[in-house]
Amino acid sequence: MHSSKSRKARPARGAPAAAVAVRNSLLAALLATEYRHLLPRLEHVTLKRGAIVYRADQEIEHVYFPEEAVVAMVEAMGNGRTIEVGVIGREGIVGINIFLGGVVTPDQAIVQLPGGAMRMKAKDLRKEVRFGSPLQRLLLDYTRTFLAVISQSVACSQHHSVDQRVARWLLTMSDYAGPGEFLMVQASMAAMLGVRRVSITGSAGRFHAAALIGYYRGRISILDKRGLDKQSCECYRFIRRQYESLHAELPRLLSGK
Repeated sequence: MHSSKSRKARPARGAPAAAVAVRNSLLAALLATEYRHLLPRLEHVTLKRGAIVYRADQEIEHVYFPEEAVVAMVEAMGNGRTIEVGVIGREGIVGINIFLGGVVTPDQAIVQLPGGAMRMKAKDLRKEVRFGSPLQRLLLDYTRTFLAVISQSVACSQHHSVDQRVARWLLTMSDYAGPGEFLMVQASMAAMLGVRRVSITGSAGRFHAAALIGYYRGRISILDKRGLDKQSCECYRFIRRQYESLHAELPRLLSGK
């Protein structure tokens, strides 16, 4: 992961959408007929670590449905510091402002974990979220969930210790990355959490000494997830419950019940 000064995203083109398994939860929840209807408007791309998907106040040309890729929405302060206000992975969509009627994004969107995503032109999404469409119903519920996550993330940055927030961030990234190790550069983590790099070094060192994580040259593995969870704040569990609830609700939303 790189800092917020990383290069602008240039997604690598991959296989046509029709040839790629559906790994985004929102798209996967659609009925097969609805998904086939969207296929001509979807393109599978690869997002590289540290790439900037959107800059603040940039017009949104595409939206992204992440699969393996994980993107952080980052707010820049007047003093030059940055803070993460929300993380989006396979459960959601990057570019939700288009769904809400916006044209630009107020925040930067920076890739934290590399991987695939389905990309759609913003103008096509506007057409597809007509009143009562299955995709509209999914995005309405996702938006409610994501707004709750943003509120919790902002509260976390104001009221919890650096150790708690670092533990939450590592647990979140591990959930997305899956078993094994993942790359996490301290300077970029500091930018995401709005703290000094030395604070990240201290937290990582304490977690390593307590055998909660393995850490070597930016490569992190979670050795004791339960123990690291105890070091985290309630925000990790709150956000996880929000997305678990959303996932459980998706079939009901499409059934219209």
